[in-house]
Amino acid sequence: MSWALNKVILSPYEASVFRRETLPTCDDVTVEIGFGNGEFLLDMASRNERGFCFGIEVSMTSILKAARKCLMRRLPNVRLLCGDGSFLLREFFLPESVGRVYVNFPCPWPKKRHAKRRLVTPGFVCNLAHALKVKGAFELASDERWYIEDARTCLLENPAFEVGDVLVGESSSFRTKYEEKWISMGKSIYRLKVTKHVPFGVEPVVDWEVTALNVKAKRPDVWEASRLSCLCGLTGGEERFRWTFKDLFLGSQETALLQAITVDDGFEQKFYIRLVPCEGEVLIKLDDASSIYRTPAVKRSFAALAEEIERL
Repeated sequence: MSWALNKVILSPYEASVFRRETLPTCDDVTVEIGFGNGEFLLDMASRNERGFCFGIEVSMTSILKAARKCLMRRLPNVRLLCGDGSFLLREFFLPESVGRVYVNFPCPWPKKRHAKRRLVTPGFVCNLAHALKVKGAFELASDERWYIEDARTCLLENPAFEVGDVLVGESSSFRTKYEEKWISMGKSIYRLKVTKHVPFGVEPVVDWEVTALNVKAKRPDVWEASRLSCLCGLTGGEERFRWTFKDLFLGSQETALLQAITVDDGFEQKFYIRLVPCEGEVLIKLDDASSIYRTPAVKRSFAALAEEIERL
């Protein structure tokens, strides 16, 4: 079954192909962010065979489990993405193309110092408004009333939305594992339903047209891969788009592998850059084992690396 998982799980490269070739033909698009064990998402897909259901998760373990369930149930209309839900709403989905977005029982991060980790922030609300169609809907469920109220306040600040009142005890078409758990403990369930009523857009940053990340730098007169260790810990970029170089691994024939971490609007990616000395130049390319989105921070990290190599 493992070979078939790629039919369900979209890597960054497969996401670019799907976005270009298939997504424009999808009229009925539903998204669940933080789908957990996938039961809610797969139930939606089974009841809406003509639509496409997308799940976004940060846990690869959850993604693999949901993908296997999807294959066993023979659901051809499910695709899974690994990453930050807010970022992928803005970047992967075409503007104003999503009909519904669901978030069921996200971690509320109750401590004030962790507030920036909460899903529903002003940035998320803008990305949500960008992805949803006019008359599209967002539904949020939680067992914490303060969290729902906090999210409602945030959504009310965006003029694209009509925000409903907090609903208490209203049942959903499918109860998730956490909903069953909280109800069994006697806790109340709170829901918030929001509708987009005017157009709204933001500027995406991923370059979906770039197929290869290959940069060439002038080769220093004396090339010793071990000298690249001075790059470890180097950081650069700006507030929205940051990059840093971490560990260096030396290979045969003076090649090297450099670990990089980039952050674009809070979206973090870790990958490896391969450096291959050639006659008169050094080829800087994405390692074959790394699959990433071509963001501004990624492209700037390659350009910065080329500049640093030419200074050696």
